[in-house]
Amino acid sequence: MRLICILSIALAAMLGSTAALAKTYIAGVEPSFPPWAAVDHGQVVGIAPDAVRAIAKQQGFDVKFRSMSFSSLIPALKAGKIDLLVTGLTVTPKRAQQIDFTVPWWQIKLDVLVPADSKLTAKTALSGGHTVGVQTGTTNYDYLKHQIVDKGGNIQIKTYEQGTTALQDLLIGRIDAQFLDDDTARKFVADNPGKVKIAGEISPKPPQVYAIGVKKGNTALLKKLNAGEVAIYKSGEWARIVHKYMPSAKITPVPGPMPAGIDSYHKPIPGLSQ
Repeated sequence: MRLICILSIALAAMLGSTAALAKTYIAGVEPSFPPWAAVDHGQVVGIAPDAVRAIAKQQGFDVKFRSMSFSSLIPALKAGKIDLLVTGLTVTPKRAQQIDFTVPWWQIKLDVLVPADSKLTAKTALSGGHTVGVQTGTTNYDYLKHQIVDKGGNIQIKTYEQGTTALQDLLIGRIDAQFLDDDTARKFVADNPGKVKIAGEISPKPPQVYAIGVKKGNTALLKKLNAGEVAIYKSGEWARIVHKYMPSAKITPVPGPMPAGIDSYHKPIPGLSQ
């Protein structure tokens, strides 16, 4: 009996030591971006955080989340204050010059959100001097600036740190429309029945995709995340997470296609290539 007790204590100590050795990564997240990232009763939830938790479990590391503004995510990553970005983060060549991306796990389109009683379409909302709200630091802002304003389009861009703040201004009439990713637009419509609607959709070219971001050159973490993304996709866990927040969403293969010119997505792909 004494021997069993001694062995049990030794085993518990070994397990404790193994857990203590598990690497803990800090994940930066902008939590006003449902269904990809949000806060529920003080906990960071959403497709991206839940998927990273599943990846962490599958790959044997721990993860803690730190909420911050979207515009501060990449500077914080470059400065080493966080280890990865897990908000719905669009891959762009400009961002790829500053950070490395995992393999893509989702493709998006862009929506124009307007009040439910508005007669605006996507085309008229993005012209005619209308005020359009958009989250600062996003590719959505870049689209409005470079594809609309810089090409002579007559709109007033109003920027926000959080998409939910832009939504509140839309609801009370301070802006005429909001420009945002399609998943988030649908979530805002579902959460505000009879108050807002999607006026139209834009399919940017090249297609926009989401991926996880890591500090430039952090191949070790990139390898874990890539392998973990593919593993939870193959196991069906990815589909369960997505459908928890978007029940009717069509699950596309992971890894998805990466836009051309992204230098962190060349063969051999960390974590996937033999």
